[in-house]
Amino acid sequence: MRALTVIAETGGITRAARRLNLSQSAVSHKMKRLEQKLNRSLFVRVDGRLSLSADGERLLAYARRMVRLHDEAYASFHQSDLAGELRLGITEDVTAPGMAQILSSFSTSFPHVALTSRVAHTPELVRWLQSGEIDMALIEVFESEQLDGDHALGRQQVVWLLADDFIHDENRTIPFVAYHRDCFYKAWAEQALAGIDYSLRVVFECPSIDGMVNAVRSGLGVGLVNLDVFEQLQSGRRGDSRGLKIDRSFLPQPPPIQHVARFSSGIPTQQMDKLLELIKQELLTVP
Repeated sequence: MRALTVIAETGGITRAARRLNLSQSAVSHKMKRLEQKLNRSLFVRVDGRLSLSADGERLLAYARRMVRLHDEAYASFHQSDLAGELRLGITEDVTAPGMAQILSSFSTSFPHVALTSRVAHTPELVRWLQSGEIDMALIEVFESEQLDGDHALGRQQVVWLLADDFIHDENRTIPFVAYHRDCFYKAWAEQALAGIDYSLRVVFECPSIDGMVNAVRSGLGVGLVNLDVFEQLQSGRRGDSRGLKIDRSFLPQPPPIQHVARFSSGIPTQQMDKLLELIKQELLTVP
């Protein structure tokens, strides 16, 4: 049941296997056994993508309830006396169902810890850490900007996202779709484009990933996204990738980014350690 819910969350058996720390064949075998027991097909392929069948969607609703009840029962016998407050900041790209489940599991396991979460972009989360507004943040930074006290959670490639019919400006000015004024993607892009005698002009600012993607799709300009975002579009887990493409040749290729956990004091408290342990186990793959 847990494997089924993770497949639904991640959009595929391969990604589910990574999160569950199992081999792909082991997860596939679990699904085959499940289908045999039910005598139903739980998956269908649509345009080459694996999706849940009608029976699979029906079972998924039960699976989520069963897994939640199992985790609550387990947590009730393993509750901790840990108490206090934990203020967490996260970026939009990790506000997935998996992250919501982790926060729920943490609250169930540590009922005396008052956990609150806020979503913002990395520059704002860093300012909140420095001012003491939050205790811990899950942020993304270029590897060159990683601090000694950061806990690495996963490496991700950044790509240029363009509309299929986008034409590069002969005047050597690139229209850019930014997340906000302090967008650290924009700061890198300005420097990288200057290196090949191009300039950048911000034509649209949007704080959400989906809004930025739609602006690029409409032809307003180009943007920078995590490769995982584009893969989610391709798999149908985040809208679709129609009218979009990745540039891998004309524009300077961005360096990888690192997802990290950063703490306000530089040293994690016991509450932060417990949450970080859950995140490493269930959401992100540590390289």
